Amino acid sequence: MSGAQVNSKVLAFQFSWGAASNIGKLREENEDAYVIEPDVGLFLVSDGMGGHRGGELASKIITQDLPPMIENRLDKLRSQNPRLIRSLLRKTITEQSKQLHMEGDSESGYKGMGATVVVVLFVDGRAYVANVGDSRIYRFRNRRLTQFTKDHSVIAKLLEKGQITEAQVQSHQDRGVITRYVGMEEKARPYVRSFLLKKRDRLLLCTDGLTDMVDDTKVAAILNTDSDCQTTCNKLIEAANSAGGVDNVTVVLVEWRG
Repeated sequence: MSGAQVNSKVLAFQFSWGAASNIGKLREENEDAYVIEPDVGLFLVSDGMGGHRGGELASKIITQDLPPMIENRLDKLRSQNPRLIRSLLRKTITEQSKQLHMEGDSESGYKGMGATVVVVLFVDGRAYVANVGDSRIYRFRNRRLTQFTKDHSVIAKLLEKGQITEAQVQSHQDRGVITRYVGMEEKARPYVRSFLLKKRDRLLLCTDGLTDMVDDTKVAAILNTDSDCQTTCNKLIEAANSAGGVDNVTVVLVEWRG
């Protein structure tokens, strides 16, 4: 048994978690998928791209293939240096994207399939977060909600350049159009960062089915309750559907106990 596997038994007691996924009120299929591997400290959410054939298949492939790729490479690392782990996530997600693109080309009828992905990996008291697309990871600490991923979308670029305001987002014609995804022809270039954990940190992984329906203020209010992680996830799903539920919605919530 490797050292990483021995540590994983301790790791599993350092956090609690919950997860929920819902088809929403308008969609006929749920193209979202998620993975929880507490013994590894790995949590993942993927959203199959709406409007692209094979979205459901793409998210399932990611949830099946990416976790073991990360786990195997993590187990082979000679040190738990943060820079090395961030590089591992960046390279592994990029490779997964290339493989998914090749698989899409080889599957009749599924050319162009793709999906977003967000990953949280816990190693030695740090959280490593990575994303491609517009699914998000938030940290809730001391009643403050902070987005720890970067949206790869047309809207995010326009906001960054000051070409539109937050008030214009909901009605913009390019709302929901992403600029990077797992399975794209070009290099995916995931966004990766890490931070030291503090006791009671809550990390929320979610698809845009939540964030398009429920604003950050409401999300923070729900996370600020004393509810356990599973109950909180159910409340977030309910809030998204009460606001319209126009898309599939998936949430995974992890609370660090330290």
